[in-house]
Amino acid sequence: MPDITMKDILLLVLGVFFVLNGINHLINTHVYKKYAAKRGLIHPAFMVRASAIVLILGGASLILREWMQWGIAALAVFLVLACVLVHRFWEEEDRDSRLSEGMHLAKNLLILTELAYIYSSL
Repeated sequence: MPDITMKDILLLVLGVFFVLNGINHLINTHVYKKYAAKRGLIHPAFMVRASAIVLILGGASLILREWMQWGIAALAVFLVLACVLVHRFWEEEDRDSRLSEGMHLAKNLLILTELAYIYSSL
């Protein structure tokens, strides 16, 4: 029986996180589509579905430990684009929206840092 390491657990948890978020994008496309349109993204429905595919495949690459370089790269591109195009807290007028978008941006940057660390250890 193989030894399970902390890295194995981290990859599983992070992979499941991304897969579940991708499924959530598909189940709630109508909600995310409105949000994407509000943020000024072109073709919001397509963007939501495309992001769902990236999240699911990227997460699966972490869970299965196959094609991880490509999965991490795709997830990193998604997170950078989300930070720059979606979570623009500095444009928000009201305090609550600014705080919410800022927290989403910080969360994405933290996850991006974690992915960079994992990539560096491949």
